Amino acid sequence: METGNSAAFASLFFPAAGALEFVKGLPLDHERIGELEAEAMVNPFLPAFAPRVLWRQLAGGWLLIGFQGLTATPWAWFADDSDHLEPVAAALSQLSLLPAPDAVQLTPWDRWGEYCDPAHEGLLTGDRLVHSDPAATNFMVERSGRVWMIDWAWAMRGPAWIDAALWGFRLVLDGKQSVEDAARWARTIPAFAKAPREGVRVLAEAEARSWEAWREHGMTELDETITAARAWAAHWR
Repeated sequence: METGNSAAFASLFFPAAGALEFVKGLPLDHERIGELEAEAMVNPFLPAFAPRVLWRQLAGGWLLIGFQGLTATPWAWFADDSDHLEPVAAALSQLSLLPAPDAVQLTPWDRWGEYCDPAHEGLLTGDRLVHSDPAATNFMVERSGRVWMIDWAWAMRGPAWIDAALWGFRLVLDGKQSVEDAARWARTIPAFAKAPREGVRVLAEAEARSWEAWREHGMTELDETITAARAWAAHWR
């Protein structure tokens, strides 16, 4: 795998008989094992553009999950002239309409609340299914234009506009778009077009603060990410 750091093992399998499979796994004592378990748990409730879980196996102190394999781009291209933007926006629009299943209890406040004023919790409360990490590396695009959205370990319940707001930040970071162009693309998603500006501001500011906190904790090579997050947050002040 060329990207991603949430699995200790991740590989494509080409069975002699049967369809392509993608397998990833973690030791059971790994600090991120809960994320892999959460991804397997939520899978039956996900939309059709999420690859299906085919099997789950405990073996040798590891949890291994087999997913539907894909023949597609390694990730989506988010530049302002990309033909991936419209199908990605369409997928995010569809996702914004889906209610969160009862099995999904993680909320935006769980993730970003420590970077917010407590009075703003209501702005980040909702009942829609949220992916919460619409980075370019979490979308795969087939030659036909069909989009797949992968890595649902952080699925949560929240307002319908949250993924579009986070996508705007990713268009700036991953696609090197201007904040104005990123905002224009985000507004093509109806849920975002109707979002409260104060809610978008609170989320964008919290996302920027979260990356700054990661740098303070010792994570390196975050300057570009923080610059993009700060630019996106400033646009909504």
